[in-house]
Amino acid sequence: MTANMEETITENQRVGLEVRAWMVRKQLKQADLAQILGFAQKNVSNRLRGQMPFRIDELMTIASYMDITLGQLLGEEIVNEKNPHPMDGGSSTVAGGRLDLPTSRL
Repeated sequence: MTANMEETITENQRVGLEVRAWMVRKQLKQADLAQILGFAQKNVSNRLRGQMPFRIDELMTIASYMDITLGQLLGEEIVNEKNPHPMDGGSSTVAGGRLDLPTSRL
């Protein structure tokens, strides 16, 4: 390994880092987000660390509270990514602009 190797982070962690950056800019604490989202601070912490994904409605609520757009909250790199990777443990994939859902066998 070289000293220049970057640690690979998940999409959930990337989103958490963007939200955390905006929290610093807006001088908000995890407790503030927990209050506006209506759940425990531990749940906010888990999302910010990428252990749980933020739901889109949660991100929209956060952006609205911060008086910014969802695009600003997530950052240009995430918003403009052309080839998103499937979520860890996810069972659906996007290929060629088409969502392929798994079929169940009954």
